[in-house]
Amino acid sequence: MKFKSFISKILVFIITLTIISTCQNAVSVKADSFKVVTLGADLTEEQKSQMLKYFNVTENDANILTITSAEEYEALGNVATSAQLGTRAISCSYVEPTSEGGLDIKSNNLTWVTVGMIRNALITAGIENAKVVVSAPFKVSGTAALTGVLKGFENSSSGEKIDEDKKEAANEEIVVTGDLGETIGQDDAANLMNDIKKEVIKESPSSEKELDKIIDKSVDKYNYDLSDEDIEKIKSVMNKINDLDIDYKSIKDQLNEVQDSLKDKISAEEVKGFFATIGNFFSKIWNWFIGLFSSDDSSDSQETDTPKETESPTINQESSDSNNKQVSDDSNSNINNSETNNESENNLEENQLKKDNTNSEDVSSSTVNQ
Repeated sequence: MKFKSFISKILVFIITLTIISTCQNAVSVKADSFKVVTLGADLTEEQKSQMLKYFNVTENDANILTITSAEEYEALGNVATSAQLGTRAISCSYVEPTSEGGLDIKSNNLTWVTVGMIRNALITAGIENAKVVVSAPFKVSGTAALTGVLKGFENSSSGEKIDEDKKEAANEEIVVTGDLGETIGQDDAANLMNDIKKEVIKESPSSEKELDKIIDKSVDKYNYDLSDEDIEKIKSVMNKINDLDIDYKSIKDQLNEVQDSLKDKISAEEVKGFFATIGNFFSKIWNWFIGLFSSDDSSDSQETDTPKETESPTINQESSDSNNKQVSDDSNSNINNSETNNESENNLEENQLKKDNTNSEDVSSSTVNQ
């Protein structure tokens, strides 16, 4: 009996160790993956599979979450319009927190949310290192993916809860940047917001007047024509960011990196615009020379065509000569008839017949000439 009891205890001990080991392995797999994927709730099953394939993950090696339209409104409803949010959740996100390397962000098929917007928002939310991919099976605004990015970080293996004030400021920053992008361009808007945010965090303005000065300085520097409503939206976001008391030294490099990358994009666009302007300039010169030679050719053509322009009067002259001839013939005929009458009244009927014949011939001749 003692032996059986001993064997039973050993078996229980082994089974317990096995269970503990299995649980630890399961936890370690999830911890090593550091991956979260958010899928729009209104995707079809086929589209969900398509997005998982695009992110190169399976349900076994990533934490799969669903984003609903209601969650979009909960996260962004205070700062985004219903037109921007829509009624369906389609776009998706892939989030992988990393220990180094900064923020590596890629975007696909999103028409409103941009890489620069997401980068700025993540910096505001206090996220320094991560790999983020946002996409959709077809072109959409991207608000579901935007909502999913922050939710993804909170549900990653690290499971760090993002401060609600930071989350609110980050979401509002994205929406305001998107709105500005419709006026001055997406990259320019992200660059402007980053520039203002950098100065706000660095200077920590203590009054509305100081904040206004920072905003006006940046807007004037880039010579943007913004409405009062745009300025008020920027001020609202920057007030929230200023209240976060973010340490400038801790994010200075990130802000500078964003600024450099955006300036490269903007400079590239400006270069394209510059060469396009030069191209138009030389095109105008070329067209001017073409027009000049075309003008000379036209003049030569006019000189050559001058005789043609006189052909019609010549025809009229010939017609006039014919008419004159007709009149002359008629006169001669009358004279001849008069002489014939003087010679003999008896031949009047015969001469009259000749006159009629003569007039008939002259009319026929005149008709042919015309």
